[in-house]
Amino acid sequence: MSLNVEQKAATRREFARNFELVDVTPVQVAADLSVNESRIEDVMNLRNVRHLEDAWVLRRYLMAKAAQQGVELVPFTALRGDPEDYWFLDVDRVNAMMLD
Repeated sequence: MSLNVEQKAATRREFARNFELVDVTPVQVAADLSVNESRIEDVMNLRNVRHLEDAWVLRRYLMAKAAQQGVELVPFTALRGDPEDYWFLDVDRVNAMMLD
């Protein structure tokens, strides 16, 4: 699945706002997911995405943080639903939160 220009722009805004809502930085997320900060920034900005699941991993991370904190995220408009409903996603990769 490919996102169009508008969907990409919306997803970037949604990631940025949701980072603010759960009060995390790319540095913190990188440490939690055992990757470097630039990797998180790339995924947030849909730049140099290595795996189709990368954005879904970041979404899952933010959703888990929001649940822990009792925070409601801005809904993701393109990354919606359950990754298991998308045949083309490697759900194991999303569930394991792999960003290697």
